[in-house]
Amino acid sequence: MFTFVLAFTVACSSGPAPAPSTGAAPKVAAPVAAVVVGPEGPTKIAIPAIDAVSTDPAVVTAGTKVFTDRGCGGCHKFGEKLVGPDLKGVFSRRQIPWVERMITDPAVMVKEDPQAKELFRSLMVEMPKQGVPPEDLPALLAYLKSQGG
Repeated sequence: MFTFVLAFTVACSSGPAPAPSTGAAPKVAAPVAAVVVGPEGPTKIAIPAIDAVSTDPAVVTAGTKVFTDRGCGGCHKFGEKLVGPDLKGVFSRRQIPWVERMITDPAVMVKEDPQAKELFRSLMVEMPKQGVPPEDLPALLAYLKSQGG
């Protein structure tokens, strides 16, 4: 009886029995790719590299057309908040890649970027994806900057 109690106590107090050794190394789960989020937004959103925003009048004019054609003015103004945030001074508040990523994929930004999450909490409206092609981003950013962005 004492042997049974001792065996039962040891088995119950030591947790599960270790698996028999096969000599092989234990399997380790593959690392999951982390979403890198920083002041430029989630890096998984692909954007063109834009180091400086153009001030060329032809590029600004092209950007004006993108802003108008995509209906951005329905939610955004310069110098006042409308439905979306005021765009005046946007480049003093956010880095160029962050603005590009917000335009490119706002849903991912709101899910993964702390600044975009805060905008959503304060505005209570998520920016819809406008389908701005990557090649139009430099012109759109030039227009935003020309308007005090």
